[in-house]
Amino acid sequence: MKRISAFLLAAFFSMATLMGPAFAQDEPKGDTDKDKSSKKSASRKGSVEDQIKKLEMDRVEAVKKADVATLDKLTADDYTLINAFGQEMDKSQTMNAIKSGDIKITSNELSDLKVRVYGNTAVVTGKSDVKGTMGGKDISGQLVFSRVYVKKNGRWQAVLFQQTRVAS
Repeated sequence: MKRISAFLLAAFFSMATLMGPAFAQDEPKGDTDKDKSSKKSASRKGSVEDQIKKLEMDRVEAVKKADVATLDKLTADDYTLINAFGQEMDKSQTMNAIKSGDIKITSNELSDLKVRVYGNTAVVTGKSDVKGTMGGKDISGQLVFSRVYVKKNGRWQAVLFQQTRVAS
């Protein structure tokens, strides 16, 4: 099962990389009134990259506070977490683990966030200096991670999160 999950994850990222240009939106040929309005609206909201980075920061705070109500809104029903120990969890398992304290993060400093957008899909990668426990095991240290967001019903939701311990 783990091999299949790893294969599917690798296949998804390969497809996203190869199909990226197919999902990219064409550049406008000229500034129509509609284009100007869209640009003003986008600049007020910030770029998609900025929105995704903010979502990452919001998630960090919500996990530290065990705020599953906020996390529930930011997380798609078909969410998958692959944690630093190689364990796979769905949304329900993840939310229950945070709520119960089985996942307890006391500090999490993000850095090197990079966002790539492919239409209604965004992939964010970064580094995390985390302090906490997961399943009673210390997870403190440096991790690298990938999270995939999909825009559903006008809002971004996480569908996949994978983290890996940084080799010393």
